[in-house]
Amino acid sequence: MSRVVLRSLLERPDWVERLTFVDTRDFLADTLIIAERGSDAPAFELELGASQREEVTIVNGNLVRHVRRTSSVNIRDPVEALAALRGFKGRLYVMFCFAGPTPLWYDAVVEPNPAVVSHTLSKESITQLFDDIVGQQIDMLLLALTLREDIDAALARRDRPAFEKLAPVYREVVNRCFLWDL
Repeated sequence: MSRVVLRSLLERPDWVERLTFVDTRDFLADTLIIAERGSDAPAFELELGASQREEVTIVNGNLVRHVRRTSSVNIRDPVEALAALRGFKGRLYVMFCFAGPTPLWYDAVVEPNPAVVSHTLSKESITQLFDDIVGQQIDMLLLALTLREDIDAALARRDRPAFEKLAPVYREVVNRCFLWDL
């Protein structure tokens, strides 16, 4: 049935221009996975409106990385996927998963994932990046604490304009503090 879906897409000229074959679907919103029998990947999966984010937290002094992926449409039946794709107008990223080595013909058509940094980072640059992120998060945490004190003071004074000015800024800062729960 996966072949039927692909042929259906390739028969429509407007679809051919909107298909991109990628090596990984990480951080891409609209993806189709087709796996060879024996592969570890799902046999067939259409995800539309997906979002993926990485969260880094400190647990017992160690960094823990969590990857969360959610989607508005997740279909594993090729017939249902065809119906869902009828009204779809965006770019669809297609990923083939093979049980063995990747065939040469696939290497010829696959493109690097546009949402993932393609260059490799050295240990020093990763350390510097991590230090920058932690530094920015500490600055955000200090700003959040200062804003909270200012909001408490505005409430104590019953200063509504100051509260209305500070509260949205505080919420935005808290949303951007991903290393700590405030």
